[in-house]
Amino acid sequence: MLMRRGGSPAQTCLLLSLPLMVLLGLSLQQQGGIAQSVQALLFPSLDNVDELLLHFAWWPRFTIALLAGGGLALAGVLMQQVLRNPLASPTTLGVASGANLALMAATLLAPGVLAIGSEWIALLGGAAAVGLVFALSWRRGLAPIAVVSAGLVVNLYLGAFSTALLLFNHETLAGLLIWGAGSLAQNGWDGVASLAPRLAICGLAAWLLLRPLAVLELDDASAKSLGISLKHLRFAGLGLAVFITGSVVSVVGIIGFIGLAAPNIVRMAGARTLRARLL
Repeated sequence: MLMRRGGSPAQTCLLLSLPLMVLLGLSLQQQGGIAQSVQALLFPSLDNVDELLLHFAWWPRFTIALLAGGGLALAGVLMQQVLRNPLASPTTLGVASGANLALMAATLLAPGVLAIGSEWIALLGGAAAVGLVFALSWRRGLAPIAVVSAGLVVNLYLGAFSTALLLFNHETLAGLLIWGAGSLAQNGWDGVASLAPRLAICGLAAWLLLRPLAVLELDDASAKSLGISLKHLRFAGLGLAVFITGSVVSVVGIIGFIGLAAPNIVRMAGARTLRARLL
């Protein structure tokens, strides 16, 4: 609709982001000005507490917000393309619920394994949830409706198990409540350093899969006539989306709405092809 009025998708998205840019500028002004904030990012003074707070708290939080939002949006685009469902999102396959349940179980049953890194526990839980979804829908060739239905069932069951654990072990799992709701709080650049290279590799992989995934815009019969294995293509696309989601969730927790809203916003802005939505 916005496209018909003469604006390209990129221009429309830029227009929609203007209020966020204004808020960013106002926030930097409150921190001492844009120039001082940029200086604190690049060359922080160890004797200036304000610059240290900017360098180790404000800028990492802002950067991780961009990375997490971009990663979840990319995962949402991939899932909606593979499942041919505009309501598909990273939470559809139970990735977030699986990661949350895995962290809760590890905290209660084997807290020692958390020493290897909570992100790996979360990734393992998310991968296990998706593996269960794939197992339930494999006989139907990973058909979109079958995958979505299996994902919703798995998501509900895992969410119920997590709630039960939380009710009976509230004091032990209280620290996971904030993580479960999503948190962008950062005390350094560790989260950025962990998430950025993963998303860069996943972005490259998504770009390499661009042409094969574009075939999924056709019906199954037309796609099969081109000699493409839909089952393996869907497996690759969903697997990549799951890895992206698990990586983001392991760093910032469960933030579910971005993966659903962002792809639909760019589609409403006029981005009809997969290439345009990925960009």
